[in-house]
Amino acid sequence: MKSTSSSAATGLLLFAGLAAFCFPSRAGAQLPKPLTAEQVACNADQLRAMLGRSAAIFGPFYDDRTATFLFTFGAPSRDLGGIALMEQTDKNGDVVGPEHLLSFSISPSRSKLLRNPERRQLNTIYLLRDRPGSDLGRLEDAYAMAVVVDPTLEPLKNDDPNTLLVIDNLTPEEGGIAGDSKVGRGLIQILDHCANNFSEVDLHVFNVLARTVRATAYTGRRSDNDVTLLHKLASVYRGEQAAVISGGVRTTYRIDLFPVGSGQADLHRVSLEMAIDIGTDGSLGDATLRVLPACASAADRHCTSATVEVDVSVIRPMFGNQTWSQPAPTVCANGPAGCASEVSFSFADTLAGTTWLQP
Repeated sequence: MKSTSSSAATGLLLFAGLAAFCFPSRAGAQLPKPLTAEQVACNADQLRAMLGRSAAIFGPFYDDRTATFLFTFGAPSRDLGGIALMEQTDKNGDVVGPEHLLSFSISPSRSKLLRNPERRQLNTIYLLRDRPGSDLGRLEDAYAMAVVVDPTLEPLKNDDPNTLLVIDNLTPEEGGIAGDSKVGRGLIQILDHCANNFSEVDLHVFNVLARTVRATAYTGRRSDNDVTLLHKLASVYRGEQAAVISGGVRTTYRIDLFPVGSGQADLHRVSLEMAIDIGTDGSLGDATLRVLPACASAADRHCTSATVEVDVSVIRPMFGNQTWSQPAPTVCANGPAGCASEVSFSFADTLAGTTWLQP
């Protein structure tokens, strides 16, 4: 192909223009902004509604371990993320094996047009397993589990299993289900419930907390002879504060834990707040974790209504298929005398040697 000097110059200029669009330089991280009390309450209600229509189900060789089932936010708006964590201890507190994690996301389709053009326009809801963030296994493994989400309008009245979203942590060789999709007006109402616009750093913190916070919930007082450990439901979301400090912003995050007992009619929560100093580059610095005080009434928000003892720690990230035993910053709710309700630590120490210190 022949080219004149002028066409070659034009080509060079075009390439330079494309390069300017394709390779933007990264400035500072998108930092958190303050939220109103109404926005925080909306997020808390949104995640609790998700917990109310979802479940983690254990396989046939489950070995009586405790587990945590958690929801948080996975995108600036609408999308959610979650974790089903099979813990390393059983209900008696004995270490029986390494932790195993099933990480997943929930997101709606952008299009509402279905294959049947006469059908009402509806978003498709996707439940997707995060393969690199999950531990896969076989059906006969003690940690085999599935996540089930009901996208319908009335989950309590839904008796059609074909309407449910289901994934599991089984390998492809075992016939594992990595993703599922259904239409669901009930779920889209929850995803659209709050007008969220989380920052890049917020989303990173949600993920870090989901993977580093560990809770131990007791059926009563830990000193009782017959005390055992409980499963937990959990949610991680933003608090109101995002105050400018020297070198960054001090931002608050909330964690709600719901100890789950067999035959329990009502769920009571332990609410915690974590204040994190975040640098202008998005790096996580000093932090303070505290248990929020007891609720004065049943209708109160952002307070602790549970009366059972609960320990909450922030551990160093672990590789898969390992048990952990480490000194970790820990707070206690309803604990014995001398059990701290507030603790300070540094994420620079907790996340040392990992790539998780900033987005």
